[in-house]
Amino acid sequence: MRVVECLIHEHDWWIVLLAALMCIAGSAVSVTLFKRTMAERGAARVHWCFLSAVTAGSATWATHFIAMLGYRAPAPVTFAGPLTVASALVAVGGIFTGLLIATTRRSPATTIIGGGAIGLAIAAMHYMGMFAYRVDGIVSWDPAYIVTSLLIVAGMAMLLVDNLWRRRKHDHAVLTGILVLAIIGLHFTGMAGFAVAAIPGVSSGSDSETFTAVALAIALVALLIVGMGISTFFLEHRVKSVSRDQLAHIAMHDTLTELANRHAFSKALEAECGKLARYGRPFALLMLDLDRFKPINDTLGHPVGDLVLQKVADRLRRAVRQGDLVARIGGDEFAIIAYGVADATQAGEIATRVVEILSRPFVIDGNVAELGGSVGVALAPVHGGESEQLIQHADVALYAAKRGGKHQYCLFEAEMMEAMQRRRFLEVDLRRACMREEFNVVYQPITDSRTGAIIGAEALLRWHCEGRGDVSPAEFIPIAEDLGLVSRIGAGVLRQACSDAASWPDELDVAVNVSPVQLLDPRLPQIVSQALLDSGLDASRLELEITETALFGDDEAALRTLNQLRDLGVRISLDDFGTGYSSLSYLHRFPISRIKIDRSFIQRLPEDPGSASIVRAITQLGESLRIKVTAEGIETAAQLSFITDQGCDHVQGFLISRPIPTGDFVKLLKTHDMASIAA
Repeated sequence: MRVVECLIHEHDWWIVLLAALMCIAGSAVSVTLFKRTMAERGAARVHWCFLSAVTAGSATWATHFIAMLGYRAPAPVTFAGPLTVASALVAVGGIFTGLLIATTRRSPATTIIGGGAIGLAIAAMHYMGMFAYRVDGIVSWDPAYIVTSLLIVAGMAMLLVDNLWRRRKHDHAVLTGILVLAIIGLHFTGMAGFAVAAIPGVSSGSDSETFTAVALAIALVALLIVGMGISTFFLEHRVKSVSRDQLAHIAMHDTLTELANRHAFSKALEAECGKLARYGRPFALLMLDLDRFKPINDTLGHPVGDLVLQKVADRLRRAVRQGDLVARIGGDEFAIIAYGVADATQAGEIATRVVEILSRPFVIDGNVAELGGSVGVALAPVHGGESEQLIQHADVALYAAKRGGKHQYCLFEAEMMEAMQRRRFLEVDLRRACMREEFNVVYQPITDSRTGAIIGAEALLRWHCEGRGDVSPAEFIPIAEDLGLVSRIGAGVLRQACSDAASWPDELDVAVNVSPVQLLDPRLPQIVSQALLDSGLDASRLELEITETALFGDDEAALRTLNQLRDLGVRISLDDFGTGYSSLSYLHRFPISRIKIDRSFIQRLPEDPGSASIVRAITQLGESLRIKVTAEGIETAAQLSFITDQGCDHVQGFLISRPIPTGDFVKLLKTHDMASIAA
């Protein structure tokens, strides 16, 4: 009851109220900083300990000093300046030391020692301030209240540290209350043990107006210090928040295009699949691949390629609807999540817009880049409800779009999955066949259109797969190119053809097809030279067939390779002439000795006027340039008659002979020679 009596009858309530407000505000800020200190390690923990100690020590000292000014002493009062200042420094230093110990690690020892140090530092500040309180009267102390005050502040400080380590949610008010009780309990319990008796003849009482003014000044200064502490906390929190936002942005966005990256795309797709399962909300997934992007990087350089990707990103943002997600998930691979799209018509409109906008030329630093895009579309839930399933189906549709000629979009169909499965099985079988050398070479005779004499044969690759039977070259050659096996397979065909042709009569030539991948391989001249050397075949008897599309990419590299082959004595023929770009510059720039008219024109002869005109023009072109002309795909006597009349040099096709093994070809030669002798 003495504590209550002291508080009610021996203090100025207005000043006590000011001290209480100071205590609550300072304690709230101090608890915030204590929490922040608990979360740090290393040197940062020391910095936060210091800031917390300055704030808490200043608030505690100000609370004590203001409350002391509110004490109604019956005698004149003065303060010892150095001791008063020292009491503030003791509070800051003691709290700093206690926090360092308490935040080292969580254990009963650190809680007791660290919390006790904080409590005793506050107590030392209080009683040093009391000794600095100089009153012209008789002062007496009650040891029981002093000991009780020490137990209160030490116990409350230990409880505070223990609860800080527990880190419960919504406990800020509780922690603030504990610190307030520690400070107020210490002060007023200690004051209850402090008594002053006036000395007769000495003027009594203190200057309450002056003390009130001083109390306000101290409160203002202390609040400024506390404000600096909380401002530092919020500033650091703001900086960390901005940094977290920036890191989150970097983690979820592609740095080059500022589009969502693969991680963000995966999370968004998973979230949308979840909404589909819960609410039935449909959406469309579009997977996009750029066409002809690699040549831009190779010819114009990677910096230009990066600028192209940035412009592609800008165009994709314009092509999709507001709110749709556009992500870059690889080098030239993009993905679009079209929210709320329920049918193929809506998805097709978006895909068409994407394909169209990417087909427009890109102008970069004076360079014109011609791109294009292929798009695969999968609808949810029509084509699946799981993210991996939708990605797989959209990829399958994308592959179908690229295989279908690029610059288009394809909607997923179940048949595409079957084709993809077949392709995967073929890849496995093809790798095994390549290792075991299971390929065969057959020969289709080539004859003189006027005399009918066999002048050579074209070597053709065949593959009989166990369990599948004969697999068409049109199906497995593109797969071999994608797998990087075509150069190895082509080298084997070349060696076999040269070896077989070496056993034929010297006047017969052999033609071997060379893929675009092989043509760009700088080792091709060496491979050809070695095949000729091993077989003993004269180089003039070997003819390598290339297509027009093989010359469209890196024509300078192709020109170097073809010139090296010509220097070996090997002849070059241009296969499928008329179906590609049919640039006359090819015939002028490259060492072409023969052009072969594609079978697509021959099949429509002689009825189709257009095909007839094209064949006539090609034969005349060959005659004027002194380049041999061969027509392939001859299947009827009418076709052969028309071709012969136009002056075509050589022919081949089923009418003459189907492709046959080398043994049958040798037999055919003998039969053909006997027939010629008999004639």
